[in-house]
Amino acid sequence: MIGDIFDTVGSLLEGGERYVAATRTGFDIEQIYRRYRHEADDHSVEESRELLDAAHQKGASLLTRLFHENGAIWVKFGQFLSSRTDILPPQYVQELQKLQNDAKPAEFRKIQKVLEAEWGADWRSRFAAFDETPVAAASVAQVHRATLTTGERVAVKIQLPQARRLFRQDSAVFKALARVGAPMVSHFDLRQVIDQIVDITLQELDFLHEESNLRKFENLPHSPRIYVPKLFGEMSSERVLVTEWIDGVRLTDYLNQHPEQAERILREMLHSYIQQITAFGVFHADPHPGNFLVMNNGRVAVLDYGAIGVLTQEEAQNYAILLQVLFGRITLDTPLGELFRKAGFVAKDQRVFEEVADLVLKEALRNPTSSDILALALDRMRSLKVQIPDSFVSLARVVLTFGGLLKTYQIKVSGLDDAAIGDAQAIA
Repeated sequence: MIGDIFDTVGSLLEGGERYVAATRTGFDIEQIYRRYRHEADDHSVEESRELLDAAHQKGASLLTRLFHENGAIWVKFGQFLSSRTDILPPQYVQELQKLQNDAKPAEFRKIQKVLEAEWGADWRSRFAAFDETPVAAASVAQVHRATLTTGERVAVKIQLPQARRLFRQDSAVFKALARVGAPMVSHFDLRQVIDQIVDITLQELDFLHEESNLRKFENLPHSPRIYVPKLFGEMSSERVLVTEWIDGVRLTDYLNQHPEQAERILREMLHSYIQQITAFGVFHADPHPGNFLVMNNGRVAVLDYGAIGVLTQEEAQNYAILLQVLFGRITLDTPLGELFRKAGFVAKDQRVFEEVADLVLKEALRNPTSSDILALALDRMRSLKVQIPDSFVSLARVVLTFGGLLKTYQIKVSGLDDAAIGDAQAIA
């Protein structure tokens, strides 16, 4: 405990500017809603709703700017929140989604030092051309377009020079904030979410780990619509990863341009992810829309393999059945509590699982989307102090992300149910 305190204090001292900015932003957002409450008393219900929407927009803009400026784990947390349409106003979801594609790039003179450290001073001899302007920037790395001397076009992913130092600072602070803030957040397990974000970011800081994940993922029998980029493993290192260049349009940009394609593409992608979870037991665990490109031939290229979820065969089987139960697609002869127990959920009183089952059944009859039912079940289990396996939280994030996309593009179909049934039943 004392060690945690010293680590947190040390991190605060090192990253003081970012934490001062966070404190200032929190104060500014609080003032926005204070002014709203004061003004709303003197307006009609409709006018008050408009004032609240304006307050949400201002608060969302401030929060997104803070996460963008602070980078690394802050961006990851913002990306997580951008998929939680079940708990955040739409203004926050829309603003935070900008973090999926719009991180702050580093100057190339700093990036070049990483390339020299990994490849040597003559690193340019590997390329016929190298674009010093990044085509994309994420929370821990940025991507440059290049052409090898063999003529192959590649994407060179390079770790940001300060990524590891910032991670050490921010991870201690985020864990401390999670301990303090967890009792005030009822919609999700803040400590578990922060621990997962820290673990994911830590994995992403070792590109050899990502290389291994990509190799594992490309060997799976994916749907023909899913494309995994070719890896140039001989050029990869802990801080540089080289893959083939993909010509395509970011998923959300493509769907905005071609809304008539949204249902087909999202259903196919969702089917792929449910297949990864319930049939393969290996799934891409960072499914925010910035990690998908729609190619000219209609296929979807999956990018960024820093985080891969791996399930045992037993976990995959149990989760396949559990998802169907939660979606109201099947009923069990045995008590639901037994299935939860087999799936790794822990509760002091097994009857709480039957309470969750009753809740799911009632909500299913009201015909909400499957992702809503899953979010509701998770929230209720957390309120009842159920210990939820980390692996289930990871796959739930995948389902909730796609559920959020279906809502965003107003697709009123039970695509999640249909996608889950075939693969889940094949295993069960």
